[in-house]
Amino acid sequence: MKSENVERRRRLDPLDKDGDGVGLEEEVNLLLEKAILDGRKGLCVATIAGMGGIGKSTLARKIYNHEAVAAEFDCCAWVVVSSELTLEETIKQVMLELQKSTDSKQKVMKDMKELEESTRDKLFLHEKLREMLHKWLVGKQYFIVLDDVWEHAHWESLSSYFPSEQDKSSRLLVTSRNRDVPSCALFIHDMKILDPDNSWELFLKKALVKNTGGSCQEDLENIGREILKRCGGLPLAIIVVGGLLVNQRQSKSKWEKVLKGMDSHLGGSKYDVSGILELSYHNLPPELKLCFLCLSFFKEDATIRAKKLVHIWIAEGLILEGNGESMEDIAATYLDELMNRNLVQVKEMSMDGRVKSCYMHDLLHKLSITKAKEEISFEILTADGNSPSLYKPRHRAIYYYDREKFSYSKNQNKQIRSVLFYGNHEFQYHKSRKLEDVCSPSYWKSFELLKVLEFEDFKLMTSLPESVGALIGLRYLGLRNTGIRRLPRSLRHLKKLEVLDVAGIWLVEDSNVIWKLEGLRHLYTGRLYSINPPRIDTLKNIQTLTYITNHSLNPNHVTELTGLRKLVIRLDANSDYSDLYESLATLQHFVSLSVELMTFSDGDDISAAFLHGSGILHRLTEVKLKFCYSLSGLPRVEDFPPNLSYLTLTGENLDEGSMELLKKLPKLLYLKMQIDNYHQRLVILNGEFPKLKVLFLQSFSRIYLLHVDNDAMPELERLEIYNCENLRLRISMSNHPELQFLTDKAPIIHI
Repeated sequence: MKSENVERRRRLDPLDKDGDGVGLEEEVNLLLEKAILDGRKGLCVATIAGMGGIGKSTLARKIYNHEAVAAEFDCCAWVVVSSELTLEETIKQVMLELQKSTDSKQKVMKDMKELEESTRDKLFLHEKLREMLHKWLVGKQYFIVLDDVWEHAHWESLSSYFPSEQDKSSRLLVTSRNRDVPSCALFIHDMKILDPDNSWELFLKKALVKNTGGSCQEDLENIGREILKRCGGLPLAIIVVGGLLVNQRQSKSKWEKVLKGMDSHLGGSKYDVSGILELSYHNLPPELKLCFLCLSFFKEDATIRAKKLVHIWIAEGLILEGNGESMEDIAATYLDELMNRNLVQVKEMSMDGRVKSCYMHDLLHKLSITKAKEEISFEILTADGNSPSLYKPRHRAIYYYDREKFSYSKNQNKQIRSVLFYGNHEFQYHKSRKLEDVCSPSYWKSFELLKVLEFEDFKLMTSLPESVGALIGLRYLGLRNTGIRRLPRSLRHLKKLEVLDVAGIWLVEDSNVIWKLEGLRHLYTGRLYSINPPRIDTLKNIQTLTYITNHSLNPNHVTELTGLRKLVIRLDANSDYSDLYESLATLQHFVSLSVELMTFSDGDDISAAFLHGSGILHRLTEVKLKFCYSLSGLPRVEDFPPNLSYLTLTGENLDEGSMELLKKLPKLLYLKMQIDNYHQRLVILNGEFPKLKVLFLQSFSRIYLLHVDNDAMPELERLEIYNCENLRLRISMSNHPELQFLTDKAPIIHI
């Protein structure tokens, strides 16, 4: 038997989403020996330096995910800094990365939000953030990666936030294009380009793995090696060129065409990575080119929610329905294709195998901006004016608040299709404090063709101006985390609005304006209070309806929502669910139900009452249940939806009988549980969980043993365990040789 501590992170590197960087084993071992696990006390800093696209982040990620690192350090975090440092946002990301559970992340977010809202003094804010981070890190050995630090000034701003204790061995690993950043680094590792053999191995993995298992026809090898000569050993160039060939059969003419195209775009230079990236863009079909250009709308190193990206593509008119597929499904295939071509990278996957979030290498992001300026009249308004305004811009990203910028551009707005605001806290501290004071009614009315308006994380204080209702062509309105409390009555005029995102805020709906938006396809809310009973049956096109209370759901109205796919609902303990189930059962496309069940008595045993009768929901494949108290007394197997594949349970006191029932669900593929006060050991015997592929356990504070028998869970691919400090695992690896563990130091005993 062997005890191991394994800590994996789900955030993936932009160059190495599959973990298949090649030729790095020697460098990994060198850095571990000389810089990370060298035994020196105190806080020590190491740098990985090299040009863009050479694989700095890939090497750092392999070190970050190494088993020896997990065993050595108490906590780890990975944060992207990038060229535009926002100090408070970076520190917030460090704090969030250090949290293991969803609850602790939410608490940290709440504490930081309260701190930001309590002061306008940035120096005071920074000092309080420093105190919060120090309080969390003091007494721990920590390992933190600061990825993509551009300037020495950025490092100086960040360095004081990380405590150094002489009896602890903590480490900061910095990646930078400047080997002198930071100047205090005790170890500097200069990245080298890949040699011909490693270049060939990486090329085969990216270009051919989906077609031939990684082998190459003999008559193509010479062409392939000539292609690699143009890449100059740069991993980014190699994977992007590989993306040009990934969906093509091994055709000599196709490979020769790529080689010829490289010579044309490189202009005689064999090592011009920008020319190679441009070639990849040039080879995109027209519909994917336009989708790629929209990625310029997001900031450098941004985490891009896949749903948000898809909604923007649709709002811009880039996606057309066809062959019985929805626009959302077609857009998802476009995103998959951009990832197959290595132009966009996966960051997080959902439980059903879809992309939840993605991001871009900064060189590819710069390419998207350059091409968007050339081809779709995109402009960026910045404080230093480094992106000059176009005469007739069609798309605009505003990176800061400036009253003069708003006024001077008013006469140019008639051509604008999309506007995206990115705040840096300057707006909310401005003495006017109202968007209406900054942007006059005539300003908003000048946007005759506007389709996309995004304010996410931009502090709007209390409300939107009434004049926003003049944007009658608007299809996407993003107000997530803006702090508004009410929507203007004039919003009812936005008949073409398809996406309204007001998540992350407490919204009072006193005019029923949302329910008059007949074109809505997706509604995302946080806490929504409707003073008057809403008529949701007016939302004939709705597909996503989130955080609605049971008082807002008349079962007779539900039957009118024929396109509904996903419902997130908050119910109270005294609700009657049978009528709701009967209405939902009539919906042909309904597949996902999330429920937050409110109960205020520890004795309420209502989980069985809620699920009883849900067996009539034959199309339902995903269920998420969050109960404030007991999850005990789950009903019989036949009372569950018969095609249930994805189940998430959050609550307390799950009894042993209910756990035994879960083991028998015949089509369950994914099970996520966050159960406090689960006292029993969890034993999974042969034949139990017959189809389960992923088991996720979190915050089982009192469980002491997880035993997995030899032939239990035969299809299991991934086991994730977090914040289960008393848990010991006993599992047979012989029948699960490819099992992926993601855990925060729970000892695993192999039997």
